[in-house]
Amino acid sequence: MFEKILTENGFSPKEAALYLTVLEAGEMTLGRAAEKSRLKRSTVYSLVEALKKKGVVSTNKRRGSTYISALSPRLLIEHFENSAAMAKSVLPQLMELAYTSPVKPRIRFAEGMQAIKDILFEASSSKQDYIGFIDYTLMPKEIYRYIRTKVAPRRAKAGITVRLLMPRNETDLKVLKEYTQSIEHRLVDFPSRKNHIEILLYENSKIGFMSYVKNELFGVVIDSEAIHQTLRDLFELIWQLTKTTED
Repeated sequence: MFEKILTENGFSPKEAALYLTVLEAGEMTLGRAAEKSRLKRSTVYSLVEALKKKGVVSTNKRRGSTYISALSPRLLIEHFENSAAMAKSVLPQLMELAYTSPVKPRIRFAEGMQAIKDILFEASSSKQDYIGFIDYTLMPKEIYRYIRTKVAPRRAKAGITVRLLMPRNETDLKVLKEYTQSIEHRLVDFPSRKNHIEILLYENSKIGFMSYVKNELFGVVIDSEAIHQTLRDLFELIWQLTKTTED
């Protein structure tokens, strides 16, 4: 758990392993640190310099040996806060840079389970309510679990609500009855009774497409206000014509 927190906040896996090893010991020689963290001694030298730049370890020499000490973990909080503050300060410039390209729409494509998780996480980070088309019939258990344990709690904490349209089938009827956490589902009698592609409309211009079809796991994000608005109009039209229950 600790290594994951560190790597998600700018530490490499090896830096995290070395820091936690030294933190537990308090102080140790570089050789002992390499042995305990299962890293090559030559690698430890460069890692120590990187950790010193981060301000979380210090070194000193005694009797011909170099000792490494871990500074107070409170400094980590300061390091994380500084990183967050810096990211927030440049966010307007980054957003401006992202939208300077004359090429429209912008498209991002990636394959695999992680690509789908990234879109779901991005949508739940938008700070805005969002809508979409979904079908739990084809959704992998790993994705459903990720939504329940990671995405839904994040939405609930931010006060984000979601409206989703889904086909009338046995699986989706079951979900409709048991899953209501900051989300509203409505059933639609689509001809095929299945949606092979999940579609999420979030922020003001992003459309996430997620395929759960076997051997076709992928995610696509299109950033286009025109496409977003067209699909939103279609969604709202269908939403107004559907019922709020499974009846």
